[in-house]
Amino acid sequence: MRSVQRYAEGYVTQFKADAVSQIVAPGPRKSRLLVSRVQRQTPGHGLAEPAKIDAVHSVLVQLRQQDSRELYLEDRLVFRGSFRAQTVSVVNHWRRPRANLLSAFDTIIFTVPQAALNEAAEDQGVRPVETLSCENEGRLDQTIWSLSQSLLPALERPKEVGSMYAERVLLATTTYFAHVFGGMAPPEGDRHRLSSAQIARVTDLMLGQFNSDISLSQLAFETDLSPRRFSRAFRRSMGESPDRWLRRQRIERAKRLLRETGMSLSQIAMICGFNNSAHFARAFASSVGVAPRAWRAQIRN
Repeated sequence: MRSVQRYAEGYVTQFKADAVSQIVAPGPRKSRLLVSRVQRQTPGHGLAEPAKIDAVHSVLVQLRQQDSRELYLEDRLVFRGSFRAQTVSVVNHWRRPRANLLSAFDTIIFTVPQAALNEAAEDQGVRPVETLSCENEGRLDQTIWSLSQSLLPALERPKEVGSMYAERVLLATTTYFAHVFGGMAPPEGDRHRLSSAQIARVTDLMLGQFNSDISLSQLAFETDLSPRRFSRAFRRSMGESPDRWLRRQRIERAKRLLRETGMSLSQIAMICGFNNSAHFARAFASSVGVAPRAWRAQIRN
């Protein structure tokens, strides 16, 4: 766990941010996928550059306007100006990027290893993506903006984010980046579905480890598919993603326990795989429409 934390922190320390929140997921070939939100409320940050030069891309989404910024690549100034809110830009770490951050910022950063891009291309049977590229002044992309907005609640409570959800979302994000910034051709006619035996195997595994944080990679291993292909095949077969299927099963079990037992909310939360009673209450209310305590009272009355 400490090594994962060090990995994540290593990609944001240069920003000297007032607030940082991060979600990490396993990537291909022992790499990791990372999304971070970094915020600084005051101007005059100064120069920021990656701690090390490696085969990694950063895709940056501005949640608020940056009034003044300079970007240097390989010691050459390539951009000076402002980034308005919703602007998306890409930086390749091996080009020795340095950013002079002259104003306050609130930015989501997707850290994408080259290994993850290679795996995405291999998984779809297309030519490898050599690099991600974007205009130095950035561009607007509604899909990436919407995705960033959808991640904000998770980034507010990263400890409540399950491995399966994090891996699914960040793998799909990496594939999208490969398409729009790497020119990767879309797959042709991939309509793979899971067999009845595969569905039984993975659903039994999820239900058997109900209160543990099972990963997408563990489930994919059971079907001899990559995590990316498994996630797509599961959705085609079951009508929803594996993490949403598991969350629905957890909520249904929680309903039974609320209805049939006198267990406390904290006991039910633990049995059903939620971090704590507050996490359970939020998930239950989001799914059912009322808090679990109120739902129990309604059922019993």
